[in-house]
Amino acid sequence: MLIKVSPSIRGQTYRCLYVHQNLCGAEKRGTTPVKSVQPTSKNDQVGVPLGAKVKDAGKTVWYTGIVVLGFLATGALLFAVFKELFWSESPQSVYSDALKKCTDYPRMKDLLGEPITGFCDGSGRRGRTNLRHSLYIKDGIEHIQIRFYVKGIRNQATVHAVMEKKDGKFEYKYLVAETENYPKEKIFLIDNRKHELNFQEF
Repeated sequence: MLIKVSPSIRGQTYRCLYVHQNLCGAEKRGTTPVKSVQPTSKNDQVGVPLGAKVKDAGKTVWYTGIVVLGFLATGALLFAVFKELFWSESPQSVYSDALKKCTDYPRMKDLLGEPITGFCDGSGRRGRTNLRHSLYIKDGIEHIQIRFYVKGIRNQATVHAVMEKKDGKFEYKYLVAETENYPKEKIFLIDNRKHELNFQEF
């Protein structure tokens, strides 16, 4: 038996098929392909020449050596300054102690006049650094000898000091000041000499 389809039904069927095809085509066109990213292998990296690595290592060692030497030199310098200024047996420490004894001694005040100042060979700011001193051994005993000057408003004097080491400690052998102008006089602030009649000048 044949069924007759009306023209209106055929038109609607064609329209549905046309819409369905357009939708499927739009879905296909909207699909974006996914690109796969391959990991970069170590072989793709640019290699550093061996000579350049050795050169960089040499520079690092060189700079490190310079820094270490700088620290060592600075430490040695600071130690030398500290020892010179604060070590109780250094010539500078002996000078400071002997100068204080001179400025406090009554006879020195009378002859020189106050205030009394001390200075060493030379003048100006470098006067203190030009302290004349000597370290020597006599009869198996260590000695320190210094010479400096003191000046007051009336006179000035040359001071000689000698210390010798006894029982591991330096002690004054003598401390004497000799005035330069009239009245000339030798003032023994400390005198622990036993057999020597004269003091050693230098």
